[in-house]
Amino acid sequence: MLRRISILLSSAIIALCLVGCLGITGSKSVNDVITLLKAKVGEVVIKEHIANKGMSFDLSTEDIIKLKNAGASDELLSYMMGKGSGDFPFELDQDFVVQSPVSHKHLAIYPVFRKTSIDVEEYITLDEAHRAKVVHISELSSASVPTVLIKNTGSKPIYIMAGEIIIGGKQDRMVSFDILIPGGKEIMVEVRCVEHGRWHGQSVEFMSGGAVGSKGVRTALQFKDQQEVWGEVSKKCAEIDISSQSGTYGAILSSEEVEKKSKPFLDAMNQGMKDDGIVGMIMALNGEVICVDIFANPKFFNEVKDKLLKAYVLDAISSEETSTKLAGKQEILNFFNELNDAKTAELKRYDANCNTELESDELIGNESRDKDGKLQHLNLYKK
Repeated sequence: MLRRISILLSSAIIALCLVGCLGITGSKSVNDVITLLKAKVGEVVIKEHIANKGMSFDLSTEDIIKLKNAGASDELLSYMMGKGSGDFPFELDQDFVVQSPVSHKHLAIYPVFRKTSIDVEEYITLDEAHRAKVVHISELSSASVPTVLIKNTGSKPIYIMAGEIIIGGKQDRMVSFDILIPGGKEIMVEVRCVEHGRWHGQSVEFMSGGAVGSKGVRTALQFKDQQEVWGEVSKKCAEIDISSQSGTYGAILSSEEVEKKSKPFLDAMNQGMKDDGIVGMIMALNGEVICVDIFANPKFFNEVKDKLLKAYVLDAISSEETSTKLAGKQEILNFFNELNDAKTAELKRYDANCNTELESDELIGNESRDKDGKLQHLNLYKK
């Protein structure tokens, strides 16, 4: 009898020790964060540490109070609670996986990975083509607002995204639709003006502006008319309080104030977007999914990542912060699954690729596919 009681007591002690150990494991992660906060380590670094160590949290009321007393911001607390939800990573569909977000204030970026590789033709970006001096962009002989001539003098195809800005000519323009320009080919490319007040200049040549339009401008480029594009450029200038005599998007890109406001966001985003396997990202503002950009392979995404992040951040600094809540798995799936109900229509066909419009009640977007039907770029916007 005594032996049985002894065994039961031993089992109980072991069980209590296990529970205690489990409790320490959960609180240890919280204590580690508190230690870093007290050491005045920045929250960007703390988030990266949490991600690298694979920490998870199930924050109690007491934990939240301790963290708050140690100086944690609401944004960090939201991030930690998101890490504890077990939502990430999750499958977006049969091809893609979404990882934990990188966030700063009301902006969150979710890296997207491809589960299986896709065999597509190797191509270079507009910026790569300019560095290699294998692209020539010019006005037509009878200069026309909605069209420019782009020649690829190299051997590899050049891929240009909708929304990429080209500077010079009679007016600065943005490319209206994704286009793949094969090596040695010269193509008339549809564009929109993003400089309302100028139609002059000694040069008929353009160069890459190294930037992509914000959500409103990119949407207008692809799905609306020239007047709407000018309206979105003017609206964005007004939102960030920038005046431009010629009404150019370039005034936004060259603004020191925009650069100053953007830096904390870009520093935070770049810390969490270093993985070489990323093929795209999902952008959310104030806990609401706003935009999706997914590409055929990591190499291409890595070349356009910085200009897309700057466009996302521009939307963040020009919008009101109403919440630091992070969009979770279900919000992202609800948005992406709108594609199941989306109507499709051919948007713009070029020799080497075709753009297809995708529209549902909640989103509008475009997918570009090559001649073999392989996806090159999917971009979606919340209406």
